[in-house]
Amino acid sequence: MIYVLGSINQDISLEMERLPKKGETLIADGCRMGLGGKGANQAVAIARLARKYDDGRKAVHMIGKVGADAVGTELINKLNEYGVGTDYVGQVNRATGTAVITVSGKDNRIMVYGGANLGITKSDVDEALQNATSSDTLLCQLEVPTYIVGYALRQARSYGMTTILNPAPAKELPDDFYYNVDIIAPNETETQILTGINPKDWDSQYAAMQEFHRRGVRYVVLTLGSNGCAISDNGKLIAHLPARKVTAVDTTGAGDTFVGALALTYPHVGMYSFQEACLFATRASSLTVSRRGAAESIPTFDEVCELYSNKIGR
Repeated sequence: MIYVLGSINQDISLEMERLPKKGETLIADGCRMGLGGKGANQAVAIARLARKYDDGRKAVHMIGKVGADAVGTELINKLNEYGVGTDYVGQVNRATGTAVITVSGKDNRIMVYGGANLGITKSDVDEALQNATSSDTLLCQLEVPTYIVGYALRQARSYGMTTILNPAPAKELPDDFYYNVDIIAPNETETQILTGINPKDWDSQYAAMQEFHRRGVRYVVLTLGSNGCAISDNGKLIAHLPARKVTAVDTTGAGDTFVGALALTYPHVGMYSFQEACLFATRASSLTVSRRGAAESIPTFDEVCELYSNKIGR
């Protein structure tokens, strides 16, 4: 079982010929509204990619909050439609989290209002994880209160769970975050904020990965956009995995697809090594950027396999 602690947002995506300048008003070429939030997107990625292995139970459960309104109810229904368990998604008397996304060519800019996402409590975490075991995984991001994420990671570690942190949006973190993280998956910007190292080339990527290891993380995955990813297993396995070359339409959900695919395939599917899981995640995210939208752009397991003509996506 995979538990995702994170944000659930209503996404409002505006397609623009270009981004407006200061004080300028532009007319959007298109508008899309739907389920979003890093937590929800990653949970959907897991659910869609897990369909092949589903034995009737939910492969992933979301831990989060939405508003006690029609928007919040609609987002819960959307999560259920995608196959995400919502027993631990509560509704509170706050506005549902909202993200406004402007997309211009390959460029996207995202502005987020936390809203109900900020209402998650330690009790919510305790309730969701009370029956968790060492065969389960907890996946977290940083769009919900940081102290709640830290608490959840400590609780998960006490149960022997695998813990994965996607440190987005990046912010300074106390040491115990790293002590309780098995796998960290930052992008280039997040890596620079967290380590002070710009991963612009292999030497700097290696140095950044070593810094995360020094802080106590065993597995490091630096997602590098169109350049693929750099990975390290505590220095035992160090590699660069190139990205599949595709025509990028909308990069909004690419990182979330990568992290969700990684959480599903390692260590839960025994035929994957850490490197194979990262390669599969790279290929899944390449399909996402070729489509518009966030959750709706995430591929299924079969779609990834059909594209790469191999049952495990190698």
